[in-house]
Amino acid sequence: MENLIRQQPSGTDSQVYRITYEAFSKFSNTLMRCRTIDEIAYTLRIHLKYLFNFHVFRVNFSWEEYSIQINVSPTNATVKELDSLLPHEVILHQAKRPMHWTDPGSLSLPDEFSMPPDEEAKLWGWRFERLDCQLVISLLSGKSKYFSGRDATFIKLVAESLESKLLELCLFRVLDKKNQVISNINQQQQEVIRQRTSEIAAKNEKLVEISIMNAHQVREPLSRILGLISLVDFCKTPEQMKLQVLPRLKQSAADLDETLKEVITKATAEVANLKA
Repeated sequence: MENLIRQQPSGTDSQVYRITYEAFSKFSNTLMRCRTIDEIAYTLRIHLKYLFNFHVFRVNFSWEEYSIQINVSPTNATVKELDSLLPHEVILHQAKRPMHWTDPGSLSLPDEFSMPPDEEAKLWGWRFERLDCQLVISLLSGKSKYFSGRDATFIKLVAESLESKLLELCLFRVLDKKNQVISNINQQQQEVIRQRTSEIAAKNEKLVEISIMNAHQVREPLSRILGLISLVDFCKTPEQMKLQVLPRLKQSAADLDETLKEVITKATAEVANLKA
């Protein structure tokens, strides 16, 4: 389709541009629905050929800590993290303006930019910067995939759409990271609450144990003492009280003292543990 469009006579330029803008509209709508970088690369491979000719179309996008590289050919599209710039991309960053090389072989470019001499390869480059985003586009053309200066209009349109979409996906990544951090904080807080609740439950259990100890072990000898004291009124003589009540009262008092010592010792140790 793209070759047929290029071969129309000059009198049909308005029709050519109308058809090309329709192709761009379809590209833009498809790009807007992309949710991953891979989907963007696939969209570029499928739709760019209807906007302009190229052998290689390369995109470098940078924003904050994100650096993305997309390489597109008519049959393939790859995505990776941008690790280094090609020589002509360094020149584009320095010049900050569109550039055109008629002898790209002198730039020591990678194999995907290699073309037979009879193709008369040409390398085009653009650098765009907006909202702290940097976008560099490289396009390799030749006789069989001819690119002209008037096609640069669509390069700019593609660049604006790409920049907006790539920034959108990067912002989503930032939000995902922040949401993950918040989720981790919530999980940590829940774990702290669980541990604190478990500690409080254990301390409450110890307090209940001490209360039960006070209620039963102390109460038993105390009850005997109270019962023996009530028998004093029934003793007919002091001798009877001395022989029958006082020994038992003395033993019950000793039992109470021993029990209190045991309770106090255990309670002191448990209270110390509860404060730790």
